[in-house]
Amino acid sequence: MGKITDLNITGMDPAKHAALLGDAHEMIVAGILARLGFEVGIIAVKGGPYDLWVIGYKGPSREIQPLRVQIRTVSKGGSVKFTGGTRGGRNRIYIPKVKKYKYTEKDNDLIIAVERETLDLYLIPTRFIAKWGESKSVRKLQVLKNNWDILLNWNNEFLSELEKKLPPH
Repeated sequence: MGKITDLNITGMDPAKHAALLGDAHEMIVAGILARLGFEVGIIAVKGGPYDLWVIGYKGPSREIQPLRVQIRTVSKGGSVKFTGGTRGGRNRIYIPKVKKYKYTEKDNDLIIAVERETLDLYLIPTRFIAKWGESKSVRKLQVLKNNWDILLNWNNEFLSELEKKLPPH
């Protein structure tokens, strides 16, 4: 019997599969968030600094907070990358005008990393990464793993307290 977390059982070229996996993770995250009761939209145009939008809440009052979400794939025990503007995989084509950049709150509000082996989600407010490097190990992000309270309490007080629970960078 197969498992929901099986990968590339068809033997597709690994580079092609990596691109397909990124698209699949966008849809999986949208589905998980919808199952939780959040309004979610998938961005049709690829290549921007966010892949989804989701309606979060500022707290118990249920005042809505629209959020722009970037989806990243991470291997179990790996690191989440906080950069855009480059392509992964083999035989990638680089366009000289495209430059690597680190995400900021101008680009998106939230980065959701999908652990490819387990489908666990790490909800990382973009404001947290301003003090970090270009990536961070998921081992240091355990307080953010499947933490739906982030979407229910998107406000300065809650996010500041949550950030204090993260290990030092």
